[in-house]
Amino acid sequence: MTSKPMSKSTKKQSKISFRCIDFKTSTFKDNDFFIRMYGIDENRNTYCVNVLDFKPFFYIKVGKDWDESTVQSFIKHLKDTNKKTNYALYKCLVDDVEEVELIQRKTLYSFDAHLEHQFILFKCRNMNPLYKIKPLYYDREKQRLIRGGYVYNNDKTELYETMIPPMLRFFHIQNMSPSGWIYIDSYRKIPRSSRNATTHVEIETNYENIHSEDNKETVVPYKICSFDIEASSSHGDFPNAKKDYKKVAYDTIDYMEKNEDCIKEWGYDTTLKQYLLCVFGFKQDLQADHCFVKESSYNEEMFHLQFQKLMNHELYITDEDILNVEQSMNHYFNSVDDTPSNEGEGGGEHEQDCAEEYVEVKQKKTKKAQPTKKLMDVLEDVKEEPKIKTTYLLQALNQHFPPLEGDYVTFIGSTFVTYGQEKSNFNHCICLNDTENIDKKSQVIECYETEKEVLLAWTRLIQEQDPDIIIGYNIFGFDYPFMFDRADENDCVKEFLKFARYDDGEEIKEELEETSIVLASGAYDLKYPNMEGRLQIDVFTYMRKEFILPSYKLDYVSSYLISDKVKSYCNYVEEDDETAETCHIVTKNIKGITLGCFVHFEIINHSNDLYENGKKFKVVDIEEDGFIIEGHLHDELENQTIQWGLAKDDVTPQDIFRMTNEGPHEKGIIAKYCIQDCNLVHQIFQKIDIMTTYIEMSKICSVPISFLMMRGQGIKLTSYIAKKCREKGTLMPLISKGNAWDMYEGAIVLEPKTNLYLDNPVACVDYSSLYPSSIISENISHDSKVWTKTYNLDDEMLYETGEKDKHGSFIYDNLEGYTYVDIKYDTFSFKRTSASAAAKKVLTGYKICRYAQFPNNEKAIMPSILEELLAARSATKKQMKKENDPFMKNILDKRQLSIKVTANSLYGQTGAKTSTFYEVDVAASTTATGRKLLHYARDVIEGVYSNLKVDTKHGKMITNAEYIYGDTDSVFFTFNLKDEHGEPMRGQKALEVTIELAKEAGELATKFLKKPHDLEYEKTFMPFCLLSKKRYVGMLYEEDPNYCKRKSMGIVLKRRDNAPVVKDVYGGIIDILMKQKDINQSIQFLDNMLSDIVNEKMPIHKLIISKSLRSFYKNPKQIAHKVLADRMGQRDPGNKPGPGDRIPYVYILTSKKKDLQGNKIENPDYIQEQKLKIDYGFYITNQIMKPVLQIYSLVLFDMPQFQKRKKMFQRKLERLREESEDFEKYQKKAQQWKDKEVEKILFEKYLIINKNRANNNSMITSFFTSSS
Repeated sequence: MTSKPMSKSTKKQSKISFRCIDFKTSTFKDNDFFIRMYGIDENRNTYCVNVLDFKPFFYIKVGKDWDESTVQSFIKHLKDTNKKTNYALYKCLVDDVEEVELIQRKTLYSFDAHLEHQFILFKCRNMNPLYKIKPLYYDREKQRLIRGGYVYNNDKTELYETMIPPMLRFFHIQNMSPSGWIYIDSYRKIPRSSRNATTHVEIETNYENIHSEDNKETVVPYKICSFDIEASSSHGDFPNAKKDYKKVAYDTIDYMEKNEDCIKEWGYDTTLKQYLLCVFGFKQDLQADHCFVKESSYNEEMFHLQFQKLMNHELYITDEDILNVEQSMNHYFNSVDDTPSNEGEGGGEHEQDCAEEYVEVKQKKTKKAQPTKKLMDVLEDVKEEPKIKTTYLLQALNQHFPPLEGDYVTFIGSTFVTYGQEKSNFNHCICLNDTENIDKKSQVIECYETEKEVLLAWTRLIQEQDPDIIIGYNIFGFDYPFMFDRADENDCVKEFLKFARYDDGEEIKEELEETSIVLASGAYDLKYPNMEGRLQIDVFTYMRKEFILPSYKLDYVSSYLISDKVKSYCNYVEEDDETAETCHIVTKNIKGITLGCFVHFEIINHSNDLYENGKKFKVVDIEEDGFIIEGHLHDELENQTIQWGLAKDDVTPQDIFRMTNEGPHEKGIIAKYCIQDCNLVHQIFQKIDIMTTYIEMSKICSVPISFLMMRGQGIKLTSYIAKKCREKGTLMPLISKGNAWDMYEGAIVLEPKTNLYLDNPVACVDYSSLYPSSIISENISHDSKVWTKTYNLDDEMLYETGEKDKHGSFIYDNLEGYTYVDIKYDTFSFKRTSASAAAKKVLTGYKICRYAQFPNNEKAIMPSILEELLAARSATKKQMKKENDPFMKNILDKRQLSIKVTANSLYGQTGAKTSTFYEVDVAASTTATGRKLLHYARDVIEGVYSNLKVDTKHGKMITNAEYIYGDTDSVFFTFNLKDEHGEPMRGQKALEVTIELAKEAGELATKFLKKPHDLEYEKTFMPFCLLSKKRYVGMLYEEDPNYCKRKSMGIVLKRRDNAPVVKDVYGGIIDILMKQKDINQSIQFLDNMLSDIVNEKMPIHKLIISKSLRSFYKNPKQIAHKVLADRMGQRDPGNKPGPGDRIPYVYILTSKKKDLQGNKIENPDYIQEQKLKIDYGFYITNQIMKPVLQIYSLVLFDMPQFQKRKKMFQRKLERLREESEDFEKYQKKAQQWKDKEVEKILFEKYLIINKNRANNNSMITSFFTSSS
């Protein structure tokens, strides 16, 4: 709450014009609602505008016979009935409702031939009336709206438009863009002595004086600050600002589990005591990470007293405590649960960088109590789970031992860039303790003796530099929460949080703002300070929303985005110093390259290997056609395609933790690195032009940019729909969340005809904007739905919806001037076969929805909105083609992409259960139409081009088209071309004719479709390897039959848990099939590779797998590389791997046939030192075989080695088909049999060799040699 400005009176002044940045809504002390907006003009003058007199409002739908007197009676009823029982509601009705009006509007839901209904419009001083009235319509017990609403005099009343924030209404009414230009021509300037804003100008005005400048696109010089913190780590693991005894408890239980000998010798109590003495640093006998208490006077005598209390204390925990510990362990160690790796499954999803993800544990919390126990009873119980032991010990340690010191902020780097410029104009780093400035020309270093001074120095920096936008990488997940916690520990939260551009003397909230967004990869908690008047953008969160990548670490993202192909390179040696080697890299794009930065190189082939394991090369000079690096590239790269990618400075987290405790020079290196990271985020921000993307989406959906960053899809689409409904005189009701059991069938996938199409081209046609076009063509909308009828599988009608008259006839069916479309879709529900079984999706029947088609081709709300969007996108794309200015061209491109995203999202939001315009029938009818159209495309192409003689540029040909695959909006098919004499036509001529005919087929199919559907030719593949749904690889041609590029989907060659040999084998096979189109040659290649493996000719570096070591694992004994890391630590305590280290390993043979995974792997150096035997067979059976079988099972019947068994196998398959009732089960079994046959042909002899060698049986191996 804030003080009201001195006066509401405004007067005509010279026009103020600026681009909007940020908004805030609140109430003055007298309870009047206000909006505060911030902006910047082209001269970087900043503005704060107090917007007055905007009245929040909402609607209540009432009976058709109501008049003004009924309205007044209703208001009086609400006051009278609540005066005693709900005084807050009574008071706000008396004090805060300023105007009540009876109006007529249309409603969004259900077709009623554009009938206008009666509503009461409530205009209010603030939001209180809405908040207080809402509960009257809500059933707290059922947690949903009351069916039938609030009943008054036998008339039901319903709430409308209560879910639209008043700030968004302000944008809609004034038709302004929250990120665009506005002007104000009547206002009152706030005198400097009375100003609360830190902007250059502060004014107040009536909301009606704010006008949009739609055609103004002038760029403004936003001042953008990118910041990054570095923190200490007491144990070399992920920094934690506030610590308790989680790590100590986990490490202690882990030690006891691994050291049973100590337990036998000393007992549990002595073992615990000795270990904790080492933890607190009073002894050094055992390997234990030290903890650091806040009490400087803490000594061993105090420890013994506390340990005795620990032994005697009885503990009580609940299942919720156990779950909380498990979750906080994940959060504390910034990790997720690891499950034992199934290495070698091959071809699965890529390994996620789990160390950077927050994963929400969705187990139900319960208060169920564990029995009260003494700590030693729990520890000595061999049946007790480690997590329960950890929970008891953690609780005991937290109760009886002194608080621990958290990790602390050591560096805060900040760099400032003016929007539109590439380089930073001010580089700054705040450092804890003396730090050398090793680059005085380009950076400023400030040093402080205490962490509190460091934190407050950054607050001052933000106040002084006054940035408009603050960016960073994972700042909402790490930097902000860490800094806040450290400010709390240093008792300076209020001073630290003074970042806002407005200070009216009100008490600063000592907390961070919090929100949560749900993405496809999970739920993410965002925490950030109130910086009113500034935009805050987390580039990490943006990347997770907009890009699907195998890793979101900053170094990977920067390399992915800031890169280009190498045209050529030339190695040089300096004449006066032969050891000074350089290399000139010629490339088209050098954006992002700066002197002193680092690059690495990637070999673009089947697996995109990093050159020399990702070695980083320093850029020492920049040329017009490229740049110069230190060092040489090998000559053999000349015949390969390579690309450079920006790489982070070669400083690891472990280096940072170590160098933080060293001298000023080492700290200076970290400060420079911290500044470089800040500038790297600037480069990413500029490269993908996040700002323009946000501005254009903000403009289309009428939401502030902060909403796009901090909130999900729902609010922007709610705003867009609400604005369009307003323009059409239509109101949106408040609705309950969708039923969790409501289900509908999504996009269809036509069953793939898996095969290897080597020289028979496969074309693809797709529908342009299939779902938006489906909504338009069938007029599918909330306000066009006449009725629905739901049937079971026996065609018995279960229930129906729709408004009927007293005779039982649908009122709005068969109206004159209207036609109707019926759309049928299948219905499903979750059912359990038993009480303990998981619920399965089962078909329960079908539903028919009838939609009215309006006269004169008018459209209902949803299709009319989508027509506008598609037309706007088309116009924008045409404008783009004419535009020569790169700046405007980029804006137009971002605009058309924003329009596309909005159009495609609207359909999805109708099926989202939390949507404010949820309507499952609209969503289901849309996908049903899409499925119908996909079948139509298949049927037309197969029907028309069945045994059809066609004229082509290569003469007459015969087609016999068949679909190969269909997915969502695309159909893949081949024409199976033959010449006039019936001879199959394959290869280049077939490719050229296929492209020609596929275009014709798309045009033909489109002629019989309703507008705006358009089935377009998209691409042709030759060769094409179709493995399964959404998994294929092929050479893609578009218009030019002489130019192609490789395109793959779902074929994973970048898995980190695959050894390089897998990429070499699998990728090599794919290369031969795609380039040479020769199955036998690919089999020969496989044969040679397998021979090298079993004959132990494969170099060890091709067999290395590596995984990152984390601090916490739920089941450490089951994590193979964790077991190995512990073993390496026991062998060499001085070089024990720590958290964050990547552990390289190779599989070895062991004496036990069945052994733990951790015992089957070993460090490559140790293998060579000890001459251990490598388990070569593992790489064949567990890594190579499965993905390779998937390829060759496609061509099993064509393999020469299989011809003798072919007929017998086919008969076997026929019998299986006859006996199988379930086609999917038949397919699965048949695939298993095919795989087994391929395994016999390609792998069996090598598996026998390997098995005999493992058993030291060399008698028969000599019978087998490579077929090379």
